[in-house]
Amino acid sequence: MLIIVASSIVLTVCDTFQSTSYKASTNSMVAAEHRQKLVAYEQLTDAGAVILAPILGGLLAGAVAISNIALLELAGESVVLLAIALLDFRLISVDVEAISDSWLLSIKNGLEYFKNDRYLMELLLFAVIANFALSGLEVSLPIAMMKELGIPANLYGLADSFCAGGMLLVSLLLGSFKMPKNYLLTTGRIGIILAGDFIILALACLCPNKLLATGIFSICMLVVGACLAAVNLPYAMYVRTKVPVNLQGRVGATTSSVVALLSPLGYALFGLVLGQIKPVWCLMMCAIIIFADGLHLLLSTSRVNSSI
Repeated sequence: MLIIVASSIVLTVCDTFQSTSYKASTNSMVAAEHRQKLVAYEQLTDAGAVILAPILGGLLAGAVAISNIALLELAGESVVLLAIALLDFRLISVDVEAISDSWLLSIKNGLEYFKNDRYLMELLLFAVIANFALSGLEVSLPIAMMKELGIPANLYGLADSFCAGGMLLVSLLLGSFKMPKNYLLTTGRIGIILAGDFIILALACLCPNKLLATGIFSICMLVVGACLAAVNLPYAMYVRTKVPVNLQGRVGATTSSVVALLSPLGYALFGLVLGQIKPVWCLMMCAIIIFADGLHLLLSTSRVNSSI
């Protein structure tokens, strides 16, 4: 067991380090006019992996010994690392201010930049609150569909998979369309749409027809996935185009940590809430949270833009 735990920790740390370093280096590898397409295609591959990984994992688990699966993972990681090593990290000339501070002072300076950038702070605040509300959806959906409505597990799995489908579809489209430059306004509008989608999800909990309810849940989860893909792009574009290159790695790592921090709290809180109220009211609570989150971003757009 100790080896399994240690291996999982090492793999997670290494993957996080590689991902953060890669994202902080894309400005020197990709021309400015292609960065939106790059972010969209990154989301496309992530969504594709979410769909394919469980399928391939299920097939391999039943046909290949665990020791051979470990060898396959080793081979896959080696190919990826080799491909990264072959990338041209100096393809585009980027002015980077050299950092001579100590390690602790560098982290402090990165956090201070994060705190002083109001535009970035507003986008992060939206992401944190929206991620917290989405944890309520993840807890409520299986209870609403399988326990409250008696929908079979296979139909629940089908409805839930539409979320990845929405991410896949929108990520593909975002590679072909230009994102509006007003990222705060765009993100706020997406938040309002997501809140409306949550209200429909809540109302679907009251539908007596199982097939109709499954159809509504599926369409709503498609919209959830589409909104997630659409809302990730403005933040990623701002970090990669507006934040100094020498601070992008710190900003990206801080973002991931802060956004992920509230997820366990959200699962625990909404889990306790669902012991007292029905899923329909839990989803309504999530809708109100996201609506307030999006409305705040819309109202603060002009004020924040004028201060930049």
